[in-house]
Amino acid sequence: MADQEDGIVVQEIKDPSGKLLRTVSMKNGVPQGETQIFDDNGQLSGKLNYENGELSGPAEFYFSGKPTMLASFTNGKLEGEAALFSNGVKVGLANFKNGLFDGVFTSYDNAGAVIRIANYAGGLQNGECKTFFPDGTLMEHSTYKDNQLDGEATRYFPSGNVMEISKYRNGKQLAVETYDEDGDLVSSKEIE
Repeated sequence: MADQEDGIVVQEIKDPSGKLLRTVSMKNGVPQGETQIFDDNGQLSGKLNYENGELSGPAEFYFSGKPTMLASFTNGKLEGEAALFSNGVKVGLANFKNGLFDGVFTSYDNAGAVIRIANYAGGLQNGECKTFFPDGTLMEHSTYKDNQLDGEATRYFPSGNVMEISKYRNGKQLAVETYDEDGDLVSSKEIE
């Protein structure tokens, strides 16, 4: 026990060799306030907040000292906007509701350019999805329903001209048309 204030006791948890694994704030035997988690090298790997034993408030996760996710919890579940990182570089911005993806999910490349924008509802991909070439030109535009392609999906050449148009229903491809770079139809077929 390292500290005691307002009934909150901060405990240090160490491995048998004495290396600090975590600090936990406790009140009446349940986590209350900040908990810090450390990796094998003693670097911070997580900073969490608890309210009455449940994750609540801001949360930070790290790997080798670099952020992997900055998020927030409500009643033990992810809630609101969360930033995702790879090797310290932001690669995603997601929205959560009641612990599930809900809203726009934006993916970025290592240079910070948007490479994908997708919509989610209740943890499932629903609605419009766009992917982009590194220069920001539209690569594909499609629609999803309950995590499956549904409707028209259009793929583009880097020039912006249409390369392919496919029609889907409940994830099953029904038809496809392909075009050359000049916009001339190359093939068209219905799929059984």
